[in-house]
Amino acid sequence: MAGAAAGAAALAAPAWLRPNRGVETSLAAAARSSRFRNRLPIPRELTGSDLTIPIKPARLQILPGQETRMWTYGGSFPGPTIRRPAGRPTTVTFKHRLPPSAGKLSVHLHGGHNPAAHDGQPGGPAGEDSGFFCDFNPGPAGAGNAELIAPGTQRRYHYPGQEDGTSERGSFQWYHDHRCGNAGRNVWRGLAGMWITDEPAVEGPLDLPTGTRDLPLMIVDRRFDGQNQLTNPFANPDNVPFDEVTGSKIMVNGAITPFAPVAARRYRLRLLNASNFRAYNLRFANGLPMIQIATESGLMPKALQRGSILIGPGERVEVIVDFASVRGRRLELQSVARTDGANEHGSKPYQGPIMQFRVSDQVAPDGTSTGAELEDRQDGLRPLPAWVAEASPNPSFSWTVSVSGGIRPRWLINGESFDPSRVQQTVQLGEVVTWELKNPTAVAHLMHLHHTDWYMLSRNGQPPPPHERCLKETFFLDPDDSVVVAGKMSNHRGKYVVHCHMLEHEDHGLMSQFEVV
Repeated sequence: MAGAAAGAAALAAPAWLRPNRGVETSLAAAARSSRFRNRLPIPRELTGSDLTIPIKPARLQILPGQETRMWTYGGSFPGPTIRRPAGRPTTVTFKHRLPPSAGKLSVHLHGGHNPAAHDGQPGGPAGEDSGFFCDFNPGPAGAGNAELIAPGTQRRYHYPGQEDGTSERGSFQWYHDHRCGNAGRNVWRGLAGMWITDEPAVEGPLDLPTGTRDLPLMIVDRRFDGQNQLTNPFANPDNVPFDEVTGSKIMVNGAITPFAPVAARRYRLRLLNASNFRAYNLRFANGLPMIQIATESGLMPKALQRGSILIGPGERVEVIVDFASVRGRRLELQSVARTDGANEHGSKPYQGPIMQFRVSDQVAPDGTSTGAELEDRQDGLRPLPAWVAEASPNPSFSWTVSVSGGIRPRWLINGESFDPSRVQQTVQLGEVVTWELKNPTAVAHLMHLHHTDWYMLSRNGQPPPPHERCLKETFFLDPDDSVVVAGKMSNHRGKYVVHCHMLEHEDHGLMSQFEVV
């Protein structure tokens, strides 16, 4: 406020009295000066095989002045980063210590290959007997409510770390609430944390940056009221299809537009979009290239140089950035407009600063691989699994998004809103399935399929672009897009969900289930 007042006073004065020899200080400049004041926090890491995390309220210093009340994993936002070696089992006990008004909770390890009972089943609608946007028909198949965590209780989740006869791939995952009807509210209030699965045998020969040069970055947007508290956009939700929740403040690892001091060396940036609805089209202000090495499903077959990278809610990318060429400078990571003309509802990304990197002016030795070396590797980064070659290019089933009619419309998949007792597709254990994801609506969607990683075979009838010619599990669908994906149903039987990761869409019916038998 003081900066804004000073700017206004300067503009009101005659030119010869203005500060800096007549250089105008505008309100916009004063607003810009408030950015990059907070140092980037790095969440604490938990590395044990048997962990306990309380889900509890906390007061956090996010804005100057009054602390912000949030719901948290372990008392921080984001929650602690869980870091585990590939192939090693992990158990996490989550203790529900939020007030009874929070209702029952569910924790989903997003990107994990886990038994159905430990996948974060959403259960029935929040009231457990009715729902505005979802159906509730507790038939013989059950509603999944037995897997939920009631206030004052706890639940032990088992994550085997194995897939299809070998260790689960190293990747950048995250854990978050997945409660039917309340996932958007619960994540907005703070229930999200990061998970890194390391795979030294595969990544070691690539000579990637490690330690303090391996930065996990959770990007979210939030809106605060005049008392520094999170707003409650869920009290009176907007009707479908205009049910997005967005914020005016961009946070990285829980700090608003922070800065990170870095050496003039190469860094590995793990970027997660954990926003409820917003997409980000990430690029550096000076055009510094990013070498993409991984998606949410781990290392890609080949490294790719990218000028900008579009990520929707739930997606992750990993990039190598060489700060040596900008030694001694301050470099802004931004989100910018798309250049492909896709600006329909949900397709248009946020435009503005995300964070700043302050690069040391000292020359430092760097033994990691250059971007050119990673791109030119003859054997690539990591081969695709053998089952990809078995996948049929022709989908056996389609998951198609639509909107219902009526006074209070709902999102639908194949004409039905979510019912936890309903299964739309049954597949065999060990089968390699090929499915189509279709979005004929005028709103973008981020379709996420549980159970396994998926390989994209085509986008809109054409071979996918190079950055999607790899394993993924969350897919950006602009209006009228369709993608064909294949995945192998290994290890685990049971029910798994397919849903939009724009969380309000999920809460408002855009979720369905398949069952592995």
